[in-house]
Amino acid sequence: MKSDPMDLTLFLAQSVVDQPSLVRVTRRGPTVLVRVGGGEEGRFIGRQGRVIQAIRTLVRAATDPAERVNVDLDAPRKA
Repeated sequence: MKSDPMDLTLFLAQSVVDQPSLVRVTRRGPTVLVRVGGGEEGRFIGRQGRVIQAIRTLVRAATDPAERVNVDLDAPRKA
């Protein structure tokens, strides 16, 4: 049974941040974008990118292999 990559990403992202109600997940093509609350980007990425890499691995393993999914942080652009 394969799961929806957006639902799984939302669950995992909410599990690692301090403000889970601020987590937003959107999809643009094969990429699942995650937006977290202000100042929580580092917690989501983790030391040397370990947390986001683990989330990417879990999402890829739980989805259909034909559906190539990538997970990225949707950081607001600075002016």
